[in-house]
Amino acid sequence: MSGPNMRGVFAVPTTPFDSSGAQSAEQTAAGVESVLAAGVTGILCLGATGEALALSRQERDAQIRTVVDTAAGRAHVVVGCMAYTPTEVSAQIAQAQQLGADAAMITPPFYGGLEPDTAVAALHTVMSTSELPVMVYNNPHSTGTDLLPQHLGTLLDTGSFWSVKETSGAATRIRELRDELGTDVEVFVGADGIALEGFTQGASGWVAASAWLLPRQCQQLWDFSNQGRWDEAVALWNQLAGPLGQIEDSPAFISLIKQTLSRRGAQQGPVRAPLPTAAPDTVDALLAAITAMEEETADV
Repeated sequence: MSGPNMRGVFAVPTTPFDSSGAQSAEQTAAGVESVLAAGVTGILCLGATGEALALSRQERDAQIRTVVDTAAGRAHVVVGCMAYTPTEVSAQIAQAQQLGADAAMITPPFYGGLEPDTAVAALHTVMSTSELPVMVYNNPHSTGTDLLPQHLGTLLDTGSFWSVKETSGAATRIRELRDELGTDVEVFVGADGIALEGFTQGASGWVAASAWLLPRQCQQLWDFSNQGRWDEAVALWNQLAGPLGQIEDSPAFISLIKQTLSRRGAQQGPVRAPLPTAAPDTVDALLAAITAMEEETADV
């Protein structure tokens, strides 16, 4: 399953660890089954939520195999391919393709403080040789570079430009990307706290860390929006926005998601250092908000 027609909710997995600190393929597979049961379009593994930069090459490969084998053609599998040099990003894409991924997600080179023109030139080099469709992740908070629509437009001639994951938070950016990139490139909301706003601007879907924790509600929000059932979408969003806001606002959001999943029976283990660990009271607050939301949306 690959190509330009991949739209909808892409759930972003955590990377669960067992008591010895090793990656747990069993828990990863169980998470994939859980989100597939909710009807998501795809899985985007090895992103920031999956602690990708803390994993070895062997651990990366093992996770890709687990996700691809578990999805078994029932959902698209996108693999985060993030590194400082274009050469390493290209190597990760090639390996993801060999292991059965449907697409790759890449970012501008991080840490270097690159100007957008320099950053997009590095992406152009990678994308021009990629054998997988590519999602470009615009995350200026993490990479230090905000790729504006006109910068991304220079990638249209690469032949692999499938989509953008837009996480700048700029209020009108989804619409601006649509105007610049046309209909051949999909534009996904990447910030959970503005999902509904992005949908109203014509987003192609949602790359959602929250969907690993709340797949049914995230999928339902997309379905309502995609079907033009805006009154129902707004009503659901008013219930979902509370828990999503708690996740989005936490600097320890990965730990918060993992601890909440563990408390709900899907054991995750800790985050790897140096990521911060969420305080117990924030986990309690999120669990309380989720319980209240689930009671109110049980019939949705």
